[in-house]
Amino acid sequence: MPNVRRGLPLHPLLFASYAVLFLYASNLTEADLGQVLPVLLVVVGITTVLLVVGAIVLRDAARAAILLSAFVVIFFGYRHVAIIAADSPIGGRPLQALWLLLGAGALVIAWRGGQALRVATQALNALGAGLIIVALVTIVPHELEEFSTPAIGPSVAAVTPAPAAEPLRDIWFLVFDRYGSGESLKLNYGIDEQFTPWLAARGFHVTPDAHANYSRTRLSMASILNLDYLDALPPGQSVADALKDHALGRNLTGLGYRYVHIGSRYEPTRTAVTATVSRALDNTSDFATALFDSSLAPSIAERIGITSMDIARQRQASWGRFELDALDEALAEPGPKFVFAHLLLPHPPYVFAEDGELVPDSVDEKRSTAEAYEAQMTYLDARIKALLERLLDVPEEERPIIVLTADEGPYPKRYEGDPAMQGPDPDFDWSTVTDEELRIKFGILHAMLLPGIDEDEIPDSITSVNTWRFLLDTYFGAGLPLRPDRILIPDSTGQGSVDVADRLGVGP
Repeated sequence: MPNVRRGLPLHPLLFASYAVLFLYASNLTEADLGQVLPVLLVVVGITTVLLVVGAIVLRDAARAAILLSAFVVIFFGYRHVAIIAADSPIGGRPLQALWLLLGAGALVIAWRGGQALRVATQALNALGAGLIIVALVTIVPHELEEFSTPAIGPSVAAVTPAPAAEPLRDIWFLVFDRYGSGESLKLNYGIDEQFTPWLAARGFHVTPDAHANYSRTRLSMASILNLDYLDALPPGQSVADALKDHALGRNLTGLGYRYVHIGSRYEPTRTAVTATVSRALDNTSDFATALFDSSLAPSIAERIGITSMDIARQRQASWGRFELDALDEALAEPGPKFVFAHLLLPHPPYVFAEDGELVPDSVDEKRSTAEAYEAQMTYLDARIKALLERLLDVPEEERPIIVLTADEGPYPKRYEGDPAMQGPDPDFDWSTVTDEELRIKFGILHAMLLPGIDEDEIPDSITSVNTWRFLLDTYFGAGLPLRPDRILIPDSTGQGSVDVADRLGVGP
């Protein structure tokens, strides 16, 4: 029987649990318990199996636990520490040496046993329990607040448009993540984009002075889909709920549209409650994906040949192709239909060359961000142009309503954060943002094909919150006046927002 006389060695389970809880505590507004608990159970379950097997093989649970804890800490902690230490004297090879010493120390303690093993077991149990408590101090108040807030129904922005006098036209609504306006792309990357001139030549109304209202995808998408600013959502309705069960989908299905929802790899826009048809490549939660990506698993998978690319880049390629192909397939869906897709393109990781071929990791490492962005954007443009040509190849009276826009512009260079994480710097001080950086971040692609609508009826400038207020009112008599234009950035506390519309010359 395995020897457990030195005290129950729970520390591998505690460290494994902490890895999950730490990620949750750091992303309370992006994840929820429904995502976290299954991941926690899987991680603890696998760790338990490894501990039992190790105890049987070594005939000593404490020795097995010391080795397993070292593995758990390195497996879940290596990338986090490497990112933090990247610019410090211990970054790179010195840090790798420290990790090797950690593993060697665990081997020595396990081999020697005796008093050293007993003390180490007790100390690691205490340390693991302490880390769990630290994480729960952040998580529990948040969960209590969520639990005490009453659940609420769908968005307050739901309206009842008047029935259309003519047969319903199909509607296509495509949102391209971080596709900036012409000015935004020129300022940030030196790119002279050619997509909007192509659109204008085919009858699209291009709004060069279009702006996002929010700086982050989940906020911007929730606002767009619910036709209002987020402070208009009733107390208790979360942004996640507003993304899954939104006013736009309810309005259009209420009018008789079949809602074809093409999900993205960004979980909040992967499905919709009101969708008639919902397509997704897989249903892995963003939380599980983030935990996997922040561990050593991607590096291990690549080294043993399971993947030929960085796992995050491979996932981007798979989802990008899936969504673009799903859009082509949606052409065959019966109408009247409302097709919605949120594509994480040209959003990083940058995996596509101009012709759609995948860019190997070794080549990508040598490209500038501008080169990589433009290549991915060029491929996206080509695929969307081919789709639009087919949508426009019908008699005028059958042409669909088409809206092409972005949820946000690209991140200015100063706000890009760590390239390995493909995300913004969470500590960026928005109070220091320049007017040029605002134009880069909030200037977005915005083009609409509006059959039967005179050009002079279309606003000269628009922010995202008003796109569907304008369209539902114009086509269906919804009686939705345009909201005042606001451009909102985080305030100094990170809990509120500041309106900077005047700095961009937006609004009255």
